Amino acid sequence: MPLVAAAVAAVAIAAAAIVLAPDDAAPPSAPVKVATPGQLAAGEVYYSLRLTAQAGGQAIMEKQLWQPRQRTGEWSQQMAQGRSIENGRVVPAVRVEPRPGGKCYPAYEVTDKNCTAPASWFNPTVDFLANAPRDPATVGEQFHAAAVAELQRGNQSGDLAYLLELRMIGELLAGNGVPPELSSALRQVVAAMPGIEVTDGMANLTGAQGTGYSLHKPNGGPQTVIFKADNTYLGSPTESIRHGIAPGLGKPPSRMLD
Repeated sequence: MPLVAAAVAAVAIAAAAIVLAPDDAAPPSAPVKVATPGQLAAGEVYYSLRLTAQAGGQAIMEKQLWQPRQRTGEWSQQMAQGRSIENGRVVPAVRVEPRPGGKCYPAYEVTDKNCTAPASWFNPTVDFLANAPRDPATVGEQFHAAAVAELQRGNQSGDLAYLLELRMIGELLAGNGVPPELSSALRQVVAAMPGIEVTDGMANLTGAQGTGYSLHKPNGGPQTVIFKADNTYLGSPTESIRHGIAPGLGKPPSRMLD
């Protein structure tokens, strides 16, 4: 589909994850859950665990990402690939070389250009999200304008704007540092999209259930995002995302945020 192949691929293909983290004494499945993110303590980093079905569901990629609050800080990533999931984690079938960390993991693609580009809805930083509007109407107008502008840069039809917008809202919510009240506003933006289909009891890749919101693509299956009742983003039927906080790069999460 031209939209995903161009605009989305250019901006979101590598949006594989964005951050939140761990503690040596607690495995990834056992950290204490907290209701609100709060502030990072000295040395703490954001952590995310993202599972994505690939190749028609025949393979599942797991990515753990550790990232500090500042865009230019050191980050690290670990990956695994397999065909099944147990206790919310991929059962590794093949060895995957870890992607080395480094300086600057921007919102979606790790490129020098994105690292130095101004923060925006399609290139958000933690500070941008902290200061973004919370009114759903305002957020919707700004996000839609960003989607239209992205399509125009790629010489694509503005008719695809809501589809791109839905995709990028999912990518934003898969990232780190999204305040709960902004997640709530983005859910309202999604619910108000023209043509959106709502499905209760929809499960993400690891079986967590919530309310699904879908738009049909010109070709292929629908673009979908799933939210829990408390507006926490769960991913989609082909993906799951969890966030937490870790005491350092590469360490298991000490507490989870969702």
